[in-house]
Amino acid sequence: MTTKSLIHRTLIACALGLFVAGSTANAAGKPKIGIAMPTVEGDWYSAVLYGAETEAEKLGYEVVVLDAGGFGHPEKQVDQISNLIVQQVKAILTDPIDPATLDGAVRTAHQTGIPVIGLGTPVISANIEPDAAATSSQCQLGELMADGAKRLLPNGGTIAALAGPPGAYWATERYACFVKSIAGAKIDIVAERNSEEDPATALSIANDLLQRFPKVSLFYAADDTYGVGAGRAIQQAGRCGAVQVLMAGFGKAAEDTMRGGCAQFVVAQRTVLIGRTASDLADKLARGETPASRLVEVPFLSITPDHVGEVPLADIRQPADWKP
Repeated sequence: MTTKSLIHRTLIACALGLFVAGSTANAAGKPKIGIAMPTVEGDWYSAVLYGAETEAEKLGYEVVVLDAGGFGHPEKQVDQISNLIVQQVKAILTDPIDPATLDGAVRTAHQTGIPVIGLGTPVISANIEPDAAATSSQCQLGELMADGAKRLLPNGGTIAALAGPPGAYWATERYACFVKSIAGAKIDIVAERNSEEDPATALSIANDLLQRFPKVSLFYAADDTYGVGAGRAIQQAGRCGAVQVLMAGFGKAAEDTMRGGCAQFVVAQRTVLIGRTASDLADKLARGETPASRLVEVPFLSITPDHVGEVPLADIRQPADWKP
């Protein structure tokens, strides 16, 4: 037996033992739902967590939220999911840093009867059918961003890409489908950068790219963290409108950037609705019900400055005073 197999079997045994030993104690209090996030920083993560947490609480659950601290810590997310299994939660919601790394943890959850629900990104495990996911297709989002690029650059042009966190599944899939969809449109990508999700870092990178490529037409921003940074760099250079910004996500800072004329096209996920839907799926599975659909794809919104005031914000953004 390999060391890896031994560790995996030990984890299963411990989880099963603790599951049985603690069942009486849990029966006295509220049932728990666990949420394992790659990070709780940033508009998207706060909004999806708000939707999931408030819906789960409304359904009568105590919510346990664990934060891996960023996309550079997939092993920590695995450990946190294992921790939630030991806590005997009724279901686990997770936005996987890298779905492939969760294989062992998902198997353990299944063997202890705990469903694992994708929160924004499906959870894929080898030889195990996914329990459920509330998501929006990352590839479709990339394709819609490509449609936006074609609308903004009808005669062609150049793009500098702030492509997202290195190794993050959602960013890689989104960007790959964007690149594929602009092929043949006389649009050239002249620069591509990956970085952690931080507006200050995005601003610094965008400043550098503006200096290196002064004739760039458009910034692609993997989400609004990067889009806000790019918009601020363009604003500081006095070039809002001359250099355009295309981004995913519509947090408050992204809205302000668009209203200020420094962002021209946004593809927004209904992030709060994704979180609510994931908790609804978790509740049904925890109670032994079969959802009408195990994969619920929540539709996108394409936003331009012309109708920025018509956006249904309750589906997209948490209240201003809510903090994770």
